[in-house]
Amino acid sequence: MKPADVIQQSQIINRPATASGLPVRPGGRLAGTRPWLFVAPALLIYAIVIVYPLVFSVYLSFFRWDGISPSKVFVGLQNYITLFTGDPIFWVSLTNNAIWLIASLILPTGIGLILALVLNQRFRGSRIFRTLFYVPAVLSLAIVGLIWTWMYHPTLGLINQVFDLLGWKSLQLNWLGDPRVALYAVITAAAWNATGLPMLLYLAGLQTIPLELLEAAKVEGAGPIRRFFYVTFPLLRETTFIVLAITAINSLKAYDIVYAMTYGGPANRTQVLGSWMYFQTYNYNNVGEGTAIAVILFVLTLFFAVPYLRLMVRNQ
Repeated sequence: MKPADVIQQSQIINRPATASGLPVRPGGRLAGTRPWLFVAPALLIYAIVIVYPLVFSVYLSFFRWDGISPSKVFVGLQNYITLFTGDPIFWVSLTNNAIWLIASLILPTGIGLILALVLNQRFRGSRIFRTLFYVPAVLSLAIVGLIWTWMYHPTLGLINQVFDLLGWKSLQLNWLGDPRVALYAVITAAAWNATGLPMLLYLAGLQTIPLELLEAAKVEGAGPIRRFFYVTFPLLRETTFIVLAITAINSLKAYDIVYAMTYGGPANRTQVLGSWMYFQTYNYNNVGEGTAIAVILFVLTLFFAVPYLRLMVRNQ
């Protein structure tokens, strides 16, 4: 074979190919393809489903509109001013969201970590217990709300009946009808649902810790508590950050379990920003104030979402 034939054959072999396996000539149709064309369909769907509703909600927050009439009245920042200065339930909702956030960062995260530490040990039935503790996480919050509503029933509920059997009648309460405890009753139900995900994430994090480090600390005389605080927990730093970010975002989005259990009552004492946004928009036809609450909730969520996304991008 002549040297010129070898060079020509090598160029044909190294030439880019189409999906059918045929080589494409330089400057051909596929050579000029732009990479963004491959993600254009996904970007289009994202823009229609996410970006457009977000921008339109911000737009509506500057208007007074009942959601029905064709005309809107531009009021600028008046909806935001009304929320912060003339709507006491907004402040109740904001305070409840803060309480919910703190409780969510403590209860599901702490209980999930403890369960992960226990279930990470090898014992008979550990996988069954992992499944049992994770099952509540796959239920929707509306279903969880219905389950716990029956458990909180003043006369037929499991909780008050257990207190009655134990003779602790002073602890029997109208859990969802008492303004002093209704919010905490709902938070407890939400925590029961939210514990499974932190447990699963911590289990995954614990299984990445080299056993040699734990064995070395044990040889050095470190007990279980010292091994946890000086070896295990520092190595779970990124897992903990992810758990806290996801839990915080989910707590700020709380709505359906409040709607299912208390409908915002009694006397609006269990309203959160998500539920009050719904009531303002659909019950009272104050679309402007409702979307203003949505914008405020979005801004609050960004405080936790942005650091979380930065960590995810950095770990790619």
